[in-house]
Amino acid sequence: MSKTQILKDLSVVENTLNRLKQGFGKSESKYVSRKQTRQEVKSIAKKWFEEIEPVIQQFGVRDSIREKYHGEFTKLLEFSLKEVVWKKTYQKLIEGILAGFKDEILVVVMKSAGRIFSIADLAKILENATEEEKEYLSESLGCARHRFFRASMVLIWSAAVHRMQKVVEKLGFDEFNKKSEEMKNIQTGRFKRFNKSFNVHSLSELRATVFDTDILWVLEYWGLIDANQHQRLAICFVMRSNAAHPGEAPITEVNLASAFSDLKTMVFDNPKFQIS
Repeated sequence: MSKTQILKDLSVVENTLNRLKQGFGKSESKYVSRKQTRQEVKSIAKKWFEEIEPVIQQFGVRDSIREKYHGEFTKLLEFSLKEVVWKKTYQKLIEGILAGFKDEILVVVMKSAGRIFSIADLAKILENATEEEKEYLSESLGCARHRFFRASMVLIWSAAVHRMQKVVEKLGFDEFNKKSEEMKNIQTGRFKRFNKSFNVHSLSELRATVFDTDILWVLEYWGLIDANQHQRLAICFVMRSNAAHPGEAPITEVNLASAFSDLKTMVFDNPKFQIS
């Protein structure tokens, strides 16, 4: 949902509640029992739960505020299902909702940068993923949907490094070992500080003994990625490490969107990384 759309929806809720409040004030009855009124209350409560509550966190609304309005709109929905409710009960509840609605919801959404990504956009990463990779990526998307950005980052990197390891398996462990030995013997240039060589013969051995950062170096030397791609993928790995360990560097919506974009382009869509 766009920022423009949620502001329109919030205005509909606010205007409807104000109109209901005014109508109750003019009514001489002590009760609210008209079916049309109850249906209007029910519709506005459903709009909140179905269209607004699931997305307001994306626009900066705090969990505590979301929970507060969840409780108030729950009561509103429950009242709408009763044939007769005291008018003052409705009035008190609606006045309570409207009291903080502008400052706690509308102003916060107006000041927000809006959504950085949509799940539909992130889901494009599945286009060239294998069935095995899709298990990780689907869980990563689920975490992103609920704004568990650190968990999402860890899972997407797991899927990406799995693809890199499968590429090594496809091209041959002997060749991987050979490339690492060649790099170790280089004395000048970009690879002169790489001082490791590997002797792996299976996927499980590769996973257990070779660090993700070392795989990136070998892939660059092998010509499967260039120096710029290596640098960007290394940044993704750093974010993965930040996400997996306590620290003061949060994974933000912007970070996650960037990682999804880079890993899609440089790993899953990379013609040199096709394994089927």
